[in-house]
Amino acid sequence: MSNKNTTRSVFINPIVARSKGELHRAATPLELFYDLVYVVAIAFLAGELHHAITEWHHVPHAILMYLWIFWCVWWPWNTYMFFASGYDTDDTQFRLASFVQMIGVTIVAVGIKPAFQDENFLYIMFGYLVMRIPYIVMWLKVASDDIASRPVALRYAAGVFLAQCGWTFTVLFYQSWPIWIGLLVLELLVPWFAERSTAKGENTKYHVEHIEERMGLLTIIVLGESILASVNAFDSVFKHSTVELTSVVAGALLILFSMWWLYFDDRVEEELHSETNCFIWSYGHYFLFGAAAAVGALISVCVDAVSHHGQITLDNAVLGLAIALTVYLVAIWLCHDFILKKKGLTLAELLILASVVIVLAVTTNSVLLIGLAFATMNAIRLWRKHKTFKQNA
Repeated sequence: MSNKNTTRSVFINPIVARSKGELHRAATPLELFYDLVYVVAIAFLAGELHHAITEWHHVPHAILMYLWIFWCVWWPWNTYMFFASGYDTDDTQFRLASFVQMIGVTIVAVGIKPAFQDENFLYIMFGYLVMRIPYIVMWLKVASDDIASRPVALRYAAGVFLAQCGWTFTVLFYQSWPIWIGLLVLELLVPWFAERSTAKGENTKYHVEHIEERMGLLTIIVLGESILASVNAFDSVFKHSTVELTSVVAGALLILFSMWWLYFDDRVEEELHSETNCFIWSYGHYFLFGAAAAVGALISVCVDAVSHHGQITLDNAVLGLAIALTVYLVAIWLCHDFILKKKGLTLAELLILASVVIVLAVTTNSVLLIGLAFATMNAIRLWRKHKTFKQNA
C-alpha cells in the first residue's frame, strides 16, 4: 500500500519518491492484475517455441526468435516494476497509466505470432509505443514533482524516448538486426546511465523487499506455464498410459517442484542494497524467466516425442530440456549464490547440478533421472540447513 497521507487525492497526487525503508511494502492488487497480461504473452510465446521444436522446423531460428521476443516481453515488465517500487502513488493517474501499459502488452502479445513466424514486428513496436507514452509522461511528472529525483527522472524519460524513436523508425522504414541489437543495448544502458545522474546509489528509491517479492511472483507465474504443460502431460498419461510417458511426467513434476524450491531457498534482500548486485540480479532474471518458460514448452515437446507426435526425436527433446534447465540453474547461481558470495562447494553446487543434467540428457535420455538429480540437490541443501539449525539450537 502507498504511504498514508490524509491529504491525498484519489485522482492525482505529486509523484515523489517513496521511502526505501517503508514497512510492510508488498505487491499491490494493481501489480498482481498487471502481471496477468504477461501470463498471456508468455503463454503465446512458449506455444510458438513448442510448435517449432516439436515439428523440428527451423529450430535455430525459432530459438533466436524466442530469446529476442522474450526480451521484448520481459523488458517493459522490468521497467514498470522498478518504477512502481519507487513511485507508485496508488491513485487514479497511476492506475490509468498502468491500464494503458497493459493495453500495450496485450498488443505485444497479439504480435508474437507474426514476429516469431515472419519477423513482422509491427504489432510489437506499436504495443511498445502505447506502453512508452504513459511511462515517459510519468517520469516527466516525477521530474516536475520531486526535485531530488529530477536528474534521474529526466534521464530515464530522455533515454526511453530516444530508444523508442529508434525502434519505431527501424521497424517502419529500415529493419536491420544490427541496429536492433544496438537499440537493445541502449535500452539496457538507460537505467545505468540514469542512476548515475547524482550520487551513486541515491537515485531511484526502489524498495528492495518489494522488488524481491515482485521478481518472485513473476517466477511463480512463469513456472505456472510449466505446470500447465505438466497437466497436459497428465492428460496424455490417462489417455495413453505407457511406462515411458509416465516416467516423463514423473520427472517433469520433480523438476518443476525443485525449480520452485531452488529459487525460493535463499533471500537476497540485503544484498540488493548494492547497485551492482541489483543490476546483476535484475538483468539475470531475463535468463531465469526465459529458461523457466522454455522448460514448460520443452516438457510438452518431450511428451510429444514419447507419444510420436511431431518430427523431433526423444534424444533431441530431452537435450533441449536439459539446456533450458542448465540456463535456469546458471541464472539462479548468478542471481542468488554469486550475489550471496557463498563459499566452497556450496558456491559451485548449482553449476555441478547443471553439468550433471547435461550428462544425464546425453547418456540416458531420461527426464526422470534429471528430475531425481534436481530432487537430490534440494535434499542436500535441506539437510545442510537442518544441520546448521541443530548446531545453532
